[in-house]
Amino acid sequence: MNDFLRKWLTPWAASDLFSEEAAFAQFLSRRHRSAQSWRMLWLVVAAGCLLLGVVLDRRPIQLLTAVPLLLVLACTVAMERMEAVMDRQDHTKS
Repeated sequence: MNDFLRKWLTPWAASDLFSEEAAFAQFLSRRHRSAQSWRMLWLVVAAGCLLLGVVLDRRPIQLLTAVPLLLVLACTVAMERMEAVMDRQDHTKS
């Protein structure tokens, strides 16, 4: 169970769970694309909450914008860490 959580919550630190470097690179690439998709989804949700709050003049709905924006930040940090690991892999191959 611990390996499963490490694979999905911190994929950039799961290199020892893969027997081949190519499999790890492919996994990291898939997770990066997934994080990109989730980040876009949360940005759309945040924009929707903000727009809805402004149109309806409801401050609680506007405050809900903070939750998706925090998720966008988390996705961005995860993507940066994955990119750093992928870049190091590229440099070691050449």
